[in-house]
Amino acid sequence: MELTLGGLLGAMIGAIFGGANYAMLIGYLDGLLRSMQGTEAERDEFASNVSVMRRAILGFDVLICAGIGYWLGTMFLSPAIGAE
Repeated sequence: MELTLGGLLGAMIGAIFGGANYAMLIGYLDGLLRSMQGTEAERDEFASNVSVMRRAILGFDVLICAGIGYWLGTMFLSPAIGAE
């Protein structure tokens, strides 16, 4: 695997995009959790898993977006900036 400037820039842009996507998704999920109806025990059980869910979503989102960004940067950005 070859590291190129375009690929690294693409990965960085992808990671930023993944972080922004995470912030929007978590905001939506928090609103959904607050509006959830059920018993107090069900809410407490679900709330205990929220921290793990947030970390998994962040890791998955940033990793996938950075990978896609690296690929797009290698394919399109590297030739555009002449760093092949």
